[in-house]
Amino acid sequence: MTVDLFLRKNDIFSVADRIEAGTGASYELEERLDAGGNGVVYKCLDAATGNEFAVKFLLKEDRAGKRLKRFKFEVEQLENLDHDHLVKLIAKGSVKSKRVKNKRKSIKNIHFYIMELADAGNLKGLVSGGPIIKEEIYKPQFRGLAKGLKTLHDRDIIHRDIKPENVLINGERWILADFGLCAPLTRTGKDLTGDENLGPRFWMSPEMNNRCLGLRTKFAKIGKASDIFQLASVFWYIVNKRHPSGIIEESDWGGKKELFPVLKRALEHCPNRRTSNAEQFLNEIEEALI
Repeated sequence: MTVDLFLRKNDIFSVADRIEAGTGASYELEERLDAGGNGVVYKCLDAATGNEFAVKFLLKEDRAGKRLKRFKFEVEQLENLDHDHLVKLIAKGSVKSKRVKNKRKSIKNIHFYIMELADAGNLKGLVSGGPIIKEEIYKPQFRGLAKGLKTLHDRDIIHRDIKPENVLINGERWILADFGLCAPLTRTGKDLTGDENLGPRFWMSPEMNNRCLGLRTKFAKIGKASDIFQLASVFWYIVNKRHPSGIIEESDWGGKKELFPVLKRALEHCPNRRTSNAEQFLNEIEEALI
């Protein structure tokens, strides 16, 4: 049997309903979970153990091969990351598909990777579909996500796409996922996005917005402080059920009072005034949540 993968109805990739990863393990495809700009995510089962995972397929490529390089870079980062609050890579591989695009048929090799499954959705669904999240729930998760971001930054990698939809929930654990826009900060590293605008829509740091406006000044340079702004925005959203737009004051804050100045510094408009690194942000978070 086959499964039809697609981003658009006029471009279908038919693959076998059981795929084999590079490790030799086989996975049975189940329901579609999500779709993004370049790929789709399906639930899958390890054919040997019955354990549930998620598989991300890259469907949209370009002639220059930039999207494939970015996908492989994402996988490479996941292979080298090990933290409870960063999504875990299980396996990777590729599979042949029968492609039908505008009624034209071809054979296309599709790359994929297997990752842990978020069994409870993401933070957007959690916040929009329920009551205010209690302090005893968000406190350990804020610590964990801040530690996860520090782990990422310690490898000189910036995420650049932190938003509620990209923070998954697996049991009681909140997990930062979707590393498709991550980039290296080392001098030898290359930003594979080139001059493309960076997301996430509604959650961009001020310097990301400046870049989208076509500016190339120091206030459009995206670094670690941009990730901190995005993660702090998510924390604010979790506690208050609203976005931290405009000038925020303590009266706007509905959580633990010691946490407000920490987030206020992390949400400074100017990156030069903002909390500049994940270690400092983590230390301030931990001190505020004692």
